[in-house]
Amino acid sequence: MFEAFLAALHYLPTTLLLGFLPLVFGSIIGLGIALIRHYKIPILSVLFKWFVTIFKAIPVVLILLVSYLVFSDSVDKIADSLSWSIRFSDLDRRWIAIFALTLYATSGLSEIFRGALASIPKGQIDAAYSIGLTNMQVLRRVIIPQVIPLALPLLNNTLISLIKASSLVSMVSVVDILNGALIEANVNYRYLEAYIAVSLIYWAVCAAIEAVTAGYGKYANKSRRRQFA
Repeated sequence: MFEAFLAALHYLPTTLLLGFLPLVFGSIIGLGIALIRHYKIPILSVLFKWFVTIFKAIPVVLILLVSYLVFSDSVDKIADSLSWSIRFSDLDRRWIAIFALTLYATSGLSEIFRGALASIPKGQIDAAYSIGLTNMQVLRRVIIPQVIPLALPLLNNTLISLIKASSLVSMVSVVDILNGALIEANVNYRYLEAYIAVSLIYWAVCAAIEAVTAGYGKYANKSRRRQFA
């Protein structure tokens, strides 16, 4: 089990990368989608509504496999058309996994941010406009500072879900902590010990994320109380 633990630990940076980068990219895109739907921008709001509905219903395994097939079929053709020397075989498969997990996360994150936007009192926004703030100033000074703390608990859950979903990336030829431990288990046939070792790592990572989120939540609450004191 100790050998499997060390083998899995070697791939911990890959698992963290596959958790945090899709969260960051998905949050940026998801917030944009949420704002478009919140303000009901013509055409785009309808398109993104269908985007969210479709990707919420597709399993992450299917997104990974389709992304791999699309990249494997299109990278060489695009490179040839642009006279690039890069080939699909040169591509780091982790970026395919990050792309797929970002699609998986974006739909859920956009709904999280849309719910947070809906919870901001309209009176605050009207008051901001009444003192002469522009749309971008209202967004930067009033909306975003409130949306992030409101969405934080659900962002924490999304990050944990992404870290657990990263165990599927072996389907696109990426080795994470689970598959690193299984490679070791294939040598000595100690699969139970490998699964236990990986479970301990997943538990430690998720517990650390929960602790950091809880600590930040307490700090943010204290800051807000000081502001209104």
